Amino acid sequence: MDQMEDDPERTCGFELAFTALIDDAKQLDLDLPYHLEFIEQMRATKAKKLQKLPLDVVHKIKTTVLYSLEGVQDIVDWEQIQNLQSENGSFLESVASTACAYLRTGNKRCLEFLTAVLAKNNDTALTIYPVDIFEPCWMVDRLQRLGLARYFESEIDACMQFVYKQFSQENGRVGWVAAKGAYTDMDDTAMAFRLLRLHGFDVNSSKILSSGDEENCRLQAEQCFFRACETGFPEEADLIEGLAWTRKLLLDRFKKNDLRDKYVISKTLASEVVTALANPWSQTMPRMEHRAYIDNYGTDDVWIGKVLYRLPKINNTTFLKLAKADFNMCQKKHQEELKGLLRWNRELVFKSERCADDKTLIICFFAGAGCLPAPQLSLARRAFTQLCLLTVLLDDFFDSTEESLAAKAQFFAACRSRDPKLMDGAGSNAQLLFESMYGILSDVIVDGSFLQGRDISQAVYDAWFRLVECHLKQAEWKDPNIQLSLEEYLEVAGVSISMEAVASVVQYFLGENITEEMSQSPHTKRLTKLMNTITRHTNDMATFQKEKLENTQNLVSISTRDGATHSQVLESFRKLVDDQMRRLVKEVLCPSETDGVLPKAARQFYFDFVRATLYSYSADLLLTSEVSERDGIALPAFELHDLARKMQFVNRILFEPVLY
Repeated sequence: MDQMEDDPERTCGFELAFTALIDDAKQLDLDLPYHLEFIEQMRATKAKKLQKLPLDVVHKIKTTVLYSLEGVQDIVDWEQIQNLQSENGSFLESVASTACAYLRTGNKRCLEFLTAVLAKNNDTALTIYPVDIFEPCWMVDRLQRLGLARYFESEIDACMQFVYKQFSQENGRVGWVAAKGAYTDMDDTAMAFRLLRLHGFDVNSSKILSSGDEENCRLQAEQCFFRACETGFPEEADLIEGLAWTRKLLLDRFKKNDLRDKYVISKTLASEVVTALANPWSQTMPRMEHRAYIDNYGTDDVWIGKVLYRLPKINNTTFLKLAKADFNMCQKKHQEELKGLLRWNRELVFKSERCADDKTLIICFFAGAGCLPAPQLSLARRAFTQLCLLTVLLDDFFDSTEESLAAKAQFFAACRSRDPKLMDGAGSNAQLLFESMYGILSDVIVDGSFLQGRDISQAVYDAWFRLVECHLKQAEWKDPNIQLSLEEYLEVAGVSISMEAVASVVQYFLGENITEEMSQSPHTKRLTKLMNTITRHTNDMATFQKEKLENTQNLVSISTRDGATHSQVLESFRKLVDDQMRRLVKEVLCPSETDGVLPKAARQFYFDFVRATLYSYSADLLLTSEVSERDGIALPAFELHDLARKMQFVNRILFEPVLY
């Protein structure tokens, strides 16, 4: 008996309903062993629970007791309890509770509800009906995480409009059903909030966590709230604090091996939770999410109510088969594209040491496929890969001690004038790099201009000239006598991290019209600055020890001049990156203005490009085979700049098909 009370997978209200069924059976003179010790223990358990039941509250507000009225039918006031009847005639959408209420009161609305349930479900009675908030929210979430959302865009939009209407009407709280005054809960509210926010709806976070939620948390509710908190804006202190709170709860559950939920039996829920803890949303590429969730998606999850039941619109083999087929189809297309890029790379006239073989290009393509996996974005992936490789070539050239500062200045002058004749007399590497750079940019300009229906050459050249200019300034800073302020360093190093040069061009390849006004708008400039700040700080935190040995100025080295320790500086930078990431999330999902705002796909790409970059710097990656410890969890490990290890998880995304 004690073991049953501690079992999170027992049916809901079992200790209440079971004894009531026994009593009903006895009244019907059914021949059953009514005096078994187990039954007496159940009666004692029920009595103990009823002692804690605040009947004054039960009759005034909607609580989960309404879900099990048949178990407390002898103690409730049926006149008062009818005031809590739902709009659809049910009591908390429970068919059994509503049937009990009808038998006790003769309430016609109860009968109408029961009749409607039978009519809509082929003369069968579900344990709970309807679930028109819970079911579509969980279904949309599954489709998105499996990488299938692009096939159901209109249907998903209709679902989100429906959910938003209920979310707004109920002041930011929802339950499993769309009805005025419906019972609300933490997991449905958190799931709805997260989905609505990701789809650009204006939603308020203040009501996600309601009174009593913290005391009644369970695994799935904690996980839903954790994922909702990951989408928090900088001013939403409740979500910032909630993220730390739920992370601790989930970690504690992991350490206690307590990864089961009260309302669902799932073979993969524990793995899903660990994956979420190991791979924060802000540091995971979309394609990585899809691949991980294909492994974690449960087709045969069993949901727990008064009975065990399945929800085929949420868990089914069709979704999984489609996700696997789609993943493999996209992977095959990515492989074909990569073959063409590898041929192009081998014909490239200039190669730095890091680009001497194919691995760097493969990793660049991996990031492109990770951010932009859809088949129709082939040209975007090609442009992304070529431009990312070009950033590596430029970085290596300007970092090289074998190239003189004069040669680098000559390269800059030629770029400014776009005149190859100005490269006469420069070293062969500089000349070949200039030729490669303008060959790549010319190809990208042709394709981008065609897609946009206008000439984008000036915007492309301006962005890349600015990048070269900043690289030259950093080369000049090699002089040990130059002491930079943080502001001076960031103004240049924020650009030389190369994110801006790549993103400002790839945005033209995403199937949306990008006007000159959009590309120069205050909103786009904020996006760009946030992107540059986040990635530059992350890079410098990861590389400051290496750059210290090379006598290269870095955000960390500059910040420690006044006596601050490395640990203090790193902690302050981590907080800054977290804050800037929340600001970026807000600019991407809910821009504060309408004029000059980039279209949705372009904004999303800025965000996903940052996620891909943070992912590459992460010390804990999902798909490698080695193990490290973080927060007491055994997690896959990865060393920055270790190409051999990088290739282990690249293989799973680009080269290893999902098995059926």
